[in-house]
Amino acid sequence: MGPYEIVSAIGAGGMGEVYRAKDTRLGREVAIKVLSAAVAKDQDRLRRFEQEAQTIAALNHPNIMGLHDIGSYEGSPFLVSELLEGETLRQKIDQGPIPTRKAMEYALGMAQGLAAAHARGVIHRDLKPENVFITRDGRVKILDFGLAKLVLEDHGIESAVTLTSPTTMPGMVLGTVGYMSPEQVRGELAGARSDIFSFGAVLYEMLTGKRAFKKDTVAETMTAILREEPPELSETGWQGPLGLQRIVSRCLEKNPEQRFQSASDLAFAIEALSGTGTGVSPTAALPAVKESGAANVRPWTLLAAGALTCAALGAAISWRLRPAPKPVASFDRLSFERGTMIRGRFLSEGKTLLYSGVLSGGVPDTYVIREDYPTSVPAGLHGALVLAVSSREHLAVLVRPHFWGQYVWAGTLARVPMGSTEPRELLDNVYDADWAPNGDSLAVIDRKDDKWQVEYPIGKVLLATDSWLSDLRVSPDGKHVAVFRHPAGSKDDRGNVLLLDSDGKQKVISAEWEALEGMAWQPSGKEVWYSAAAAGDQYCIRASTPEGKERTVYCGTSGTRVHDITAAGKTLVSTEVQRFTTALVQHGSIDERDLTGLGAPINPRLTPDGTEAVISDVSERAGSDYSVYAQKMDGGAAVKIGSGGYGTDVSDDGKWVLVVLPGETPGKVQVIPVGAGEAKTLSWEGFQVSAANWFPDGQHILLFGNPVGQVVGLYETDLNGTTPKLLLKQAPGWADVMPGGENLLLDVGGTLVQRSIQDGSEKELRTLEPGEVPVDWAKEPKHLYTQKVSPTEVRIDKVDLESDKRETWQVFHPKNQQGSMLNVLQVSITPDGRWMMINYEDHLGQFYVSETLR
Repeated sequence: MGPYEIVSAIGAGGMGEVYRAKDTRLGREVAIKVLSAAVAKDQDRLRRFEQEAQTIAALNHPNIMGLHDIGSYEGSPFLVSELLEGETLRQKIDQGPIPTRKAMEYALGMAQGLAAAHARGVIHRDLKPENVFITRDGRVKILDFGLAKLVLEDHGIESAVTLTSPTTMPGMVLGTVGYMSPEQVRGELAGARSDIFSFGAVLYEMLTGKRAFKKDTVAETMTAILREEPPELSETGWQGPLGLQRIVSRCLEKNPEQRFQSASDLAFAIEALSGTGTGVSPTAALPAVKESGAANVRPWTLLAAGALTCAALGAAISWRLRPAPKPVASFDRLSFERGTMIRGRFLSEGKTLLYSGVLSGGVPDTYVIREDYPTSVPAGLHGALVLAVSSREHLAVLVRPHFWGQYVWAGTLARVPMGSTEPRELLDNVYDADWAPNGDSLAVIDRKDDKWQVEYPIGKVLLATDSWLSDLRVSPDGKHVAVFRHPAGSKDDRGNVLLLDSDGKQKVISAEWEALEGMAWQPSGKEVWYSAAAAGDQYCIRASTPEGKERTVYCGTSGTRVHDITAAGKTLVSTEVQRFTTALVQHGSIDERDLTGLGAPINPRLTPDGTEAVISDVSERAGSDYSVYAQKMDGGAAVKIGSGGYGTDVSDDGKWVLVVLPGETPGKVQVIPVGAGEAKTLSWEGFQVSAANWFPDGQHILLFGNPVGQVVGLYETDLNGTTPKLLLKQAPGWADVMPGGENLLLDVGGTLVQRSIQDGSEKELRTLEPGEVPVDWAKEPKHLYTQKVSPTEVRIDKVDLESDKRETWQVFHPKNQQGSMLNVLQVSITPDGRWMMINYEDHLGQFYVSETLR
């Protein structure tokens, strides 16, 4: 066929046949769609074919099948398009529900493709799984705009002509039953929001494996689309983020006005929830925005003047799942790189952002984004992390930072003028700092003698506590310091906001939230703003007055963390998505079985025989007190066995799990059966518990706890709830009972120490490598598994405690890592070392600025 050499047939459809062919001019393989002879004689069908070609040719987007050429052969017209290798979304769905993470990736590609088409006035009108193609490398391609409608620039929706045929006017029904919008069912002209409804039906089916609207007959199906709601995702057995369920529900609203305002808003909401940070704007097809880049490459973005606007309309970023014809808040996107956003601060003029982050899976560093040059460029601080910017544009930074937990890093506090690359070191062991309004003195969070402290100015201690502290900010008048106070002996970020005055007087000005991340004072000093979640990591921006009056400033579909507020009231926030993966790996294998099915799984603990695991869920679905699940490794679903905390250890017989909820209230330990059995609760008035481990006998319990007001230590109790017996006044960074039950193994500053439970005598066994931590006991006497995490891998070693022998047992390269730093939460290994379960998370985010938050 002219320059095209037919290789083989691919398939046939209502309009003709599709062939694999070779373009002899360019030496590439293509797909050729040829109209059948019968269809070629139908002038209306021919016009439809030509208009389909014009439609596809007008669209140039990575998520839309590209058209290369059009021609005619022996009276039959044909299209030449890119050759796609892979399978349709229908073929994937026929294999069962698509995992949530993968479904969100596909959904984002579909939404971005639709956004590009809609930006050129092209409506698909027949979006369904058969018209979505997944290439072998996982890219999404939307196929067949044959039913698309071209909205002319000088016409509204009501008067637009169609590309299907001149006779396709109101009263005719096009599209595929089951994916049509209510307006299509009624025979009305369908706009862009009709595609959004179809998108919702496709996404619903991807997640559940079931059609949102499917009855016995076509008429009944169409009636269901008009009048019925599909079952909630959670009612189908699907487990995933609630934000995704809200997105699906919003797409499937019967009234088009109550759906997303546009496909670009829809793409933005999915991207914010998934944290993919692809760097490709949903509005990339609009003339005002030009972007380049790919999902795994840092996008160097060129923006036309004044077009830094991934504008998050009320339906996209301040969306509250109710009709919102007017936006609640507007946001402009500042960053486009993929990674973890640690801390952001404006310079005094509010046009330059200085931020620290871990980009594209690299190492932490500090970057600058300017209003007139929006690409992130290194600030020249050689790995130092910014903490605060003074009114004189001096920086407080952390040099030689190391990750502690949550968004907290520790290191040496240094001072450096903006533009300089030579910090002057001030104080060691610092976790946070903020400048006073005068730009001279600093407030800091540091640790001394295992106490967390607030000093303001440096040298004057306002607070010393066992509770861990974060995110301190000095008030605009310099008279108060606000700080988050979290549970002692834990890295759980629940807690409350504490206000300190210059004399150290304390006042709690917020409720106790499950999660607290990010803080800034309003310029008036009348409120301190902070991000807090009632459950999970769905951070909303809250506000408290110094008197303790609280309100909610803003809630979105994904976590929104507040970073800074300028004197003019410009607010810097980041959208935050924490994604958790629990992977099961067999010794010696590189294959990983992803067991992620819960919203936010943490602390997986394998039973000794490796047949079952206990996994805790700390997502919003689990509530503010978390939930505990048991899951068999033979492919069974996770079964909820308890709530009120997270599991910390499984007994040696695999039958019982210890559950603890850290907090300020009197502590309790739940003993919950993994299978059959009766649960019991142990508690002690005035005694707090942050963690618990089993003794080998399954009758005694090692507690990490403390009487209220005292330092966290190690205690022993039993299943009868005996008053905890003090074993060690101050708990080390890690401790466990050694096999035999007669000694403790302690990690004291990187040195493993054996301590007798009977008489307290101690013996040093060996020194760990920097960054190495103990994990689990091996079946051989005095052999221990340890882990060491680098930015890209987890190394598991088997260590002989009585010699210098060390064996590298397994090196694990996470497959689901999405470009942020690798944060391993928990590793569990069976005693024989055959099975390893590794729990890790991605912190992904992007910066936005808003001038409308009030």
